[in-house]
Amino acid sequence: MRDNAKRKGIRKLRISGGEPTLVGGHLLQILDLVEESEFPLFILETNGILLGADKGYVREISKYEKVHVRISLKAGTPEDFTRKAGAIPEAFELPFRGIENLLDYGVSFHVAAMTADPRIVTKRERLALARKLAEIDPRLLLELEEEVVDPYSTTLRRLELAGYRLEWPLRRMYAPISRLMRKGIV
Repeated sequence: MRDNAKRKGIRKLRISGGEPTLVGGHLLQILDLVEESEFPLFILETNGILLGADKGYVREISKYEKVHVRISLKAGTPEDFTRKAGAIPEAFELPFRGIENLLDYGVSFHVAAMTADPRIVTKRERLALARKLAEIDPRLLLELEEEVVDPYSTTLRRLELAGYRLEWPLRRMYAPISRLMRKGIV
């Protein structure tokens, strides 16, 4: 794979999907290999739950210079988190704790959230998520990667089971949260 990546001019690596932090030892072995490689950047995409549950795990990740974490938030309230992710409401705080842990250990990261899509997030929920991030660090809102739902069949099925019926194409999006921050709404 390394030779193929070099031939194609690939400069960064990424693990996404299937929650790559679940098997911590294996992930750290991958990070060891990345550190020894010629690739300058490794993006670890996660829901942040384990990073919030285990500060020691974040400490281990902080030892790697090439890793950049992308925490993908699913919801802005415990109720919406349960509905969208199927997780227990008590787990809602864990990704936010993960963000705090990443800040504490100086790990390169940014936050992504499905906050641009009015089909799956209400203005109230969006504002709750923005305020929660601002409480941690207002700069998080300036760097927030706002997303809309991609129409992957598995995603659409999961959302349909949660009670969402999405029409395509997307007809409108919310204005960026950073604009709300500049207006003093957040």
